[in-house]
Amino acid sequence: MEEERRIPVSDSTNGYGSAVKPGKDQTNLHDLIEECGFGTFQWLYLTLFGLIYLSDAAEIALSGIILSTLKCEWDLSSLEEGLIPFMVLVSYAIGSVVGGKMSDEYGRKRLLIIMLPLLVLFSILSAFAPEFWSFIVFRSIVGLTIGSNTAAVTTFAMEIVPIKDRAFAMFVINVWYVLGGCYVYAMGLIFMNQFGWRVIVLLTAVPTVVSCLSSCFILESPRYLFVCGRMSELSDTLARMFKMNDKVLPKYNLGEHVEESRGSIPEIFEGDYFRITILLAQAFTINAFIEYGAALLLPDMFVYDYCSDTSLFDDDNSCYMSNSEYLYMLLIGSVSLPAVLVAYLTCDKFGRIRTMLFSGAVTLVGLIMLLICINMYVLVGEAAIVVFFSVLQNCALWLYLPESYPTYVRNAAVGVVNGVGKLGAALGSLITEIVAGSSIRACLTLYVCLTAYQLVCIYLMKRDTVGLRLDDTRAAARERSQSQAQETG
Repeated sequence: MEEERRIPVSDSTNGYGSAVKPGKDQTNLHDLIEECGFGTFQWLYLTLFGLIYLSDAAEIALSGIILSTLKCEWDLSSLEEGLIPFMVLVSYAIGSVVGGKMSDEYGRKRLLIIMLPLLVLFSILSAFAPEFWSFIVFRSIVGLTIGSNTAAVTTFAMEIVPIKDRAFAMFVINVWYVLGGCYVYAMGLIFMNQFGWRVIVLLTAVPTVVSCLSSCFILESPRYLFVCGRMSELSDTLARMFKMNDKVLPKYNLGEHVEESRGSIPEIFEGDYFRITILLAQAFTINAFIEYGAALLLPDMFVYDYCSDTSLFDDDNSCYMSNSEYLYMLLIGSVSLPAVLVAYLTCDKFGRIRTMLFSGAVTLVGLIMLLICINMYVLVGEAAIVVFFSVLQNCALWLYLPESYPTYVRNAAVGVVNGVGKLGAALGSLITEIVAGSSIRACLTLYVCLTAYQLVCIYLMKRDTVGLRLDDTRAAARERSQSQAQETG
């Protein structure tokens, strides 16, 4: 298996399909990134990407805590109330697909420089929306920009770190993502009743402003520059990376190779990529369906005792989330943080697919146990298990996704799969509201069936990405595919 994972570099190419001139200083981009190691440059960029993740998570979480207040202030119907998070998620999905393609065509840096200011602008405008429909428009544009940012940042992070540090890179930015949700819930708990929803929206925009200003100083991804043939910029970027990491840049000759067609969405549904794209899209969709659906379902199971059909808390002001609901959301965050850490520790040791399968299996058991009401204390433990292992699986999925595609279509693939997943999140929220209104057990049964199907999808992926170098060009991807076909044949 180890030989299958680590494909030897051809003597006649630089490992990425580009011919190089003979000489003792030959090398390839993969080796240069490995030699650069993990240092100040990577820490700086992962901190910036983490801030972007934090602001994205905060903006997504915001809808959930201000819905009750908006319903009272604007006298919204149930349909209008549900339309707010639904439109944010649908816009997110569109932004992810469009942004993924744009990032492969025009660059990761350029996309972030365009989208982050738009995110700041429309986040702030949301705080001053005079009525429902203008608020919907502003939040939809916010969702669009978040979808674009998430795809670009995830890919960018994977392209600047050595193989052994890819899981750690995802751990770092996922910690920021969890903190983003906790930040919003803490702001809501402290300030909502005293200052209202508009102040909460403005406070949510603060991390976005910081990440927007910081993005002005970033360099373009070295792997993206390589597939574009922008060798002069690549040389400057490599020089900066090695200097910041206090390393000596070796002499190199990468040759030149330009991928004329980048970000082609049809290409990720062709050949070897068709199967993995379909399976990943289904796995992401089900994970998001359950994650967002459970975020609506589990608070109701706690606030209104699911086992005895009685209310556990008196909520005198229905225009605001109760303290118990805020505390529940913060509890979810506290459970998510160790799950992110465990994902980092297990994904390299046991592999991405085994981690996904194990976490999915435990999530399935947890959901089945939720169907069996014993008492509230047991219910809390079972819910914590479901949340923990669902987050663990999500982290492994996000690590596996960008590693499965070459640079010239990597962000397009991430955008499409993530976008489809967010459509699953929108459907999960909507269907949970409808089904849980009639029967919580019916909703949990649906989750159980979907999780079982997802495990089949993950099992069929078969090929793990632990230890795999990231391919950049079509020629490199073709070379890997042929080598693996020979070894397995």
